[in-house]
Amino acid sequence: MTQNRILKSRSGLDARGSRGGLALTIADGVISSIDDDGAADFPDTILMPALVNAHDHARPMRNSSVGGFGKPLEIWLHRLALLAPADAYLAALAPLGRAALGGQSAVMVHCVRPQGLTDLVTEAGDVARAAGDVGVRIAFGVGMRDQNPLVYGPADPVMAALEPEIAAEIGRRFLVPMTPFRDQLALVDEVAAAVQGPMVDVQYAPNGPQWVSEPFWRAIAEASALSGRRVTTHLFETQYQRQWADREYRQGLVRHWRDIGLLTPRLTLAHCVWAKPDELEMIAEAGCTIVVNSSSNFHLRSGIAPVEAMLRAGCKVAMGVDGQAFDEDDDALREIRLLWALHGGWGFDSEGGPQRMLSIALENGRGALSAPVGGRLEVGMAADLLVVDRAALDEDALTEVDPLDLLFARASRSHIRELIVAGRSIVVDGKILGVDLDSAHRELRAHYRAGLKDRAGLQAALPALERVIAGHYAMRLGCC
Repeated sequence: MTQNRILKSRSGLDARGSRGGLALTIADGVISSIDDDGAADFPDTILMPALVNAHDHARPMRNSSVGGFGKPLEIWLHRLALLAPADAYLAALAPLGRAALGGQSAVMVHCVRPQGLTDLVTEAGDVARAAGDVGVRIAFGVGMRDQNPLVYGPADPVMAALEPEIAAEIGRRFLVPMTPFRDQLALVDEVAAAVQGPMVDVQYAPNGPQWVSEPFWRAIAEASALSGRRVTTHLFETQYQRQWADREYRQGLVRHWRDIGLLTPRLTLAHCVWAKPDELEMIAEAGCTIVVNSSSNFHLRSGIAPVEAMLRAGCKVAMGVDGQAFDEDDDALREIRLLWALHGGWGFDSEGGPQRMLSIALENGRGALSAPVGGRLEVGMAADLLVVDRAALDEDALTEVDPLDLLFARASRSHIRELIVAGRSIVVDGKILGVDLDSAHRELRAHYRAGLKDRAGLQAALPALERVIAGHYAMRLGCC
């Protein structure tokens, strides 16, 4: 049930900049009125729209805990198999709870690695229930793939380079039959029928061009056009993916996607770290959304996205956390500060200032999740709001400082006083209302520790696999 209430704050902040004190009324999940009162006795807080995480996977555990730190994506992915399948509700409750603590009102859940203990429709229901209990909006992307489970191309050269016992372990874990793509498409409709609603969107979520065959892409484009359902996928996250695409699509992958009708305003592209200028122009012209994931790209040594070039081309850019915030804590406030640090310009060459990053983090991602119109402090906007402790941000209190500067200088999730989603308060003073997040983490940790016993063979095999895969990609890139 939504809460009808009045929020008072000495400062307001959105992509248009800072404003003085205001009293904001919430009714039926939206902002119903705003009074620019500026009363001196208002709480010393910053009231702003809540942040949107337009690309994530809602992974239950921090990935460095299974040896993933500093590993490129192409070997890091296989480390995730060390985490034994867990109860889907708990596995979603933990990351979505951390997301809320990090200021995220809406999260894209790209489900590329389902727990698999039940059918996917049931699992999607568990994820939706966890999101409802936490109180966040989600888009549930049904992950799809039908090729290249080990490397970008045939697995035979990699398997042949492994010792027989290691090859057997790797084959058993990764080289398993895949569901026909027509059945995968039909499954999206089943999931949507079960969980789609005001707080849950369902999307086609092919894993990425290197993992999805050409007939499958054509079928996804056709299904999206017929249904109006959004598509989310990864594109050019790493240099190795870039190289694969240039080999496989001589005419250009993005140009080909445009020709088959995949490039539309319904398409979300995560990363685009290695996108070229002409590709960005096509993406912008088609009205697609690009989601940049700065911390994740650092963790996986993928590179720095050309955000300035994206904006110059006219691309709609949003922000994602991708389960890899800088401190692996899902802190979206720190993520937006990193976005500014990387892409705010150098010296006097700064266009738009931090406000431009607020548009990226507060507004642009909402459409990618099919969330209600919001992201600004305006009447009629969705009441997805963040209350930040301005007094704690400015504990020195030496002179009057613009709240915008304070936010981008030092804000983190520790400064969040309250998170409100659809008019409902879901986080207050660092605690999630209604769920026991600490208990969920304790249960999951115990489960994963016990599960490692059954994965001892995989754990022993991974170093050899990683060496062979590293050599495989180095050979394809060429060396001196």
